[in-house]
Order: sequence, then structure tokens, then C-alpha cells
Amino acid sequence: MNMKPSILYFLTVLLLAACIKTEPMIPTPTLLPPTETPIPSKTPLPTETPIPSETPLPTITPEGDIGSTWLRPKDGMAMVYVPKGAFTMGSNLGESDEQPVHDVYLDAFWIDQTEVTFTMYASFAPSRSGQYPVQNVTWEEASAYCSWVGSRLPTEAEWEKSARSPDERTYPWGNQNPAGDLVNFADVKSHLSWGDVNVNDGYENVAPVGSYPAGASMYGALDMAGNLAEWVNDWYDETYYNTSPLDNPTGPVEGFFRALRGGSWYGNADSVRTADRSWYIPEGGTDYVGFRCAQNTVMP
Repeated sequence: MNMKPSILYFLTVLLLAACIKTEPMIPTPTLLPPTETPIPSKTPLPTETPIPSETPLPTITPEGDIGSTWLRPKDGMAMVYVPKGAFTMGSNLGESDEQPVHDVYLDAFWIDQTEVTFTMYASFAPSRSGQYPVQNVTWEEASAYCSWVGSRLPTEAEWEKSARSPDERTYPWGNQNPAGDLVNFADVKSHLSWGDVNVNDGYENVAPVGSYPAGASMYGALDMAGNLAEWVNDWYDETYYNTSPLDNPTGPVEGFFRALRGGSWYGNADSVRTADRSWYIPEGGTDYVGFRCAQNTVMP
């Protein structure tokens, strides 16, 4: 039997195929990943324009040379520079309150070249004028004046370093005994029973400031010996050196008397030594006591 399909069969299949309607194929859409809608960022707030701070007034950090001077505007006082460093404080030649001898370190500072004069003090309180050192002022008055001019009273340690220098001088000028061109102290003209009749310093009592330039200390401070004894900031304690700090000592926290340094026209040669210590009631003043000021920094 012939199994091949006949021509009629193929024609029939073709006719049937032509009658079947084919649907066109719809392409499947490509799915894209959803994009995030951007969240609008906050508009930044305007930054405040910083207000410039005031430019601080310049100061001179006391790192100068020995011999540097500066005029204090308030009263015209010349101040001399004392550099930082250690010095030997106290003496085995004097009273027990000068012992034990010990080394002290001080930061740099400035100190008045002379004692404050009557003319300078008259701008602060009623006073006569003149280039003599002001007398009969209490410790409170001296401290108030120093504050008024932008300074302070020196500490005992500052005072002694200014007078003594690091080479342990007995007197501001050195180790030579007091002489008439070096210091004003109890001499033949003072007519005091303890006066040195072999010395004539030219004055019966107090002298104008700066009258003895040959007696200046290493730093240029004048009249650190004699003329007038000087108030310092410390309370007086005869045993203070036993417990004194080694760095920048400021004295006892309390006491009954304030310390005096330097001796005066009324004192003998021993009292004008750089290590000699004395005292007086802070509420009192006398004709052999005056003062000078000090400060840590100065304005240019």
C-alpha cells in the first residue's frame, strides 16, 4: 500500500492553514527597576558671619636684656628689667631671720629704678612735690598707689634679687663697704650715735632719688640700699625661710607686720646689706620708710 500523502492531502492542509487567523505576538515589555524619587535636601541656613574679637593690646613679655628700661605712662617712673633665673637668698652674716640661705627661682619682672617721689605721689593723693622719695606712707597707701599706676609692690624675693644680683653681693654695688658716693645711711652728718663718723654721704637724712648712681645694682636699680627703707608685699615672718617655696615665693599668707627692705638714712652699715630684713606695722608710716613698685609685664 502506498503510504505517501497525496497532492490532494497537501492542498487540503494548506487551505485549512490559511483559514486559521494568527494573532501577532506582543512583545513582552522590559521591566526597568523603579528609580527613587530624590528627596529634596534642606536648603542650608546661612552661616553667621563671625564677629571679629577685639585685638588684645600687645604686651612685652619680659625677656629682654639686663639694662633694659621702660617708662611707666601713669607717673613717668623708669622701670628696669630683671631677667628670670635663680639667685641665692639670705645670708649667714646677718640675723637668724636671714637663714637658712637658700636658692630661689623667679620669673622675669620689672621694678622701679628709684623710690616713688613726692611729685609722682602728688598725682595720686595730696602731697608736696619734689624729687625726694615720698615718706610717711602706710603699707596700704603704698600698695594702693602701685595698683593705681598698673603695678604692685614687689615681693621680698623680687626686691632682694633686684638689689643683690645672682653673684650674692653684700651690697647692691658689690662687696665694698659703704662709702659716701655709694649710699645714704647713718654717717657723720646724721649726728646719730651709731653713725659712721668716717663716712660723709652729703645728707643729714633723706636725699633726692638717684643721688648715688655708683651704688646701683647690676640691673640698674638705684637707692636699693639706704635713703628710705621700702615696703614690700610680703607679711613678715622671721622663720619664713624655713618653709619658703623655691619658685616665686610670695611670703606668708597672714601676719601682723609687713616686711621692709633696704635700710635707710637712719640705719647703720649692717642694715643696708641686700639680705637684711626688717618690718613695720602696715597701718603706720614714718619718715624713714618709702616704697617702689614692680610688675610682670609692661606695655610697649
